[in-house]
Amino acid sequence: MRGREARPPRRGQVRGDVSLLVHVNGRLVPESEASISVFDRGFLFGDAVFESMRAVAGTVFRLERHVARLRRSAEGIGLEALPPPATIGAGVAGLLRGNALLDARIRVTVTRGPGRPGDYLDAPGPPNVVMSATPFTGLDPVHHERGVAIAVPRRRQIPPAALDPSIKSTSRLNLVLARREARAQGGFEAVLLDADGCLTEGTASNFFLAATGRLFTPPVPEGVLPGVTREVIIVLARAAGIDVAEEPIPASRLLDAEEVFLTNTSWEVLPVVSVDGRSIGGGRPGPMARDLLRRYRDLLRRECGGG
Repeated sequence: MRGREARPPRRGQVRGDVSLLVHVNGRLVPESEASISVFDRGFLFGDAVFESMRAVAGTVFRLERHVARLRRSAEGIGLEALPPPATIGAGVAGLLRGNALLDARIRVTVTRGPGRPGDYLDAPGPPNVVMSATPFTGLDPVHHERGVAIAVPRRRQIPPAALDPSIKSTSRLNLVLARREARAQGGFEAVLLDADGCLTEGTASNFFLAATGRLFTPPVPEGVLPGVTREVIIVLARAAGIDVAEEPIPASRLLDAEEVFLTNTSWEVLPVVSVDGRSIGGGRPGPMARDLLRRYRDLLRRECGGG
């Protein structure tokens, strides 16, 4: 008896060689056809900004906060003619629908537009706006259950006077090199020091340290990105009665740390159990990180209707 023929995948569904759809300057196109000029300034100089977001059950968590930060980043580099928030929101919604995605990781990138090699100033424009989405799978659960190792690399954070850390730009070579250094030392992530030897942030994450029942995180003006997840965790921690201090954290404070964890959109609250080979919290995730991860996931479900 003949078996049932396989149903062909829907357009935009990830299966075999079928690509996802990408939103390029207002149009949804197959991934293989998504392109911008090789003279785009984002490609030539990293002259671009971006946002990473997460959709749960078809709803983007804190969309308005991400779009507001994208606009601040664009203003920070003098990038004009950014689409209004409603247009960006509609584009993200259309991207999710077009790809039949409910749980997704979304990236919105805005470049200054086409330019010419060697010309640092002039961009005829208009900006290029590219939105992409992939199914959200999250980290292997073992990372949350057992924690991860991190390293403090020799490479330092770029000073705020050179590049404002609140600008989420695509110029990330220093972070790529720092992460490579950390990986060579067996680290999952790198957390960078500033010129004064204080801890700032990871290459893709914000940094938290718990000691004597208090929670510490570096202040935004000192060289860290104002992470949306960071902001949520600070609010959740204070609501749970935890004293949260936003202040410079000398690297020496790691010696007294009872817990360390990282936050970002994809990693949520990620416990750290060793730094540069030195155990943190006895080498096990601590209760504060576990509790805040639970509270964060509860909030995601409440706001996004994920069950």
